[in-house]
Amino acid sequence: MSQIEARYNEFRNAITQTLSNVDVDLLIKIMYLERKLPDAPPMVELHIEYNSGTNIENKQEVIRAKYGFPMNAGEHGLTLVGQMAVPLIEELSKDKDIKFISGKATPASY
Repeated sequence: MSQIEARYNEFRNAITQTLSNVDVDLLIKIMYLERKLPDAPPMVELHIEYNSGTNIENKQEVIRAKYGFPMNAGEHGLTLVGQMAVPLIEELSKDKDIKFISGKATPASY
């Protein structure tokens, strides 16, 4: 393994240790887009999977009231769509009922 690959693996591990319940690749993609296109946060489709027994409808109402994102509720989680930056995902990930956050990020349209 090259020196740069080793550093990259260290970087990914550091992110995982900081936000263990968020997909590392999603965070890296969002950070890349934030730096490449700094005038607008990336468009993100965020999938939040909750622990079993969590009241999804309650979580949906809390997120809608606080952030205003359009979303769909599923049996075990929520899908949010909107312009998002890493600090928002960090904030969302602090909910103790979240099992894992994943999704995809693309450049926002201007």
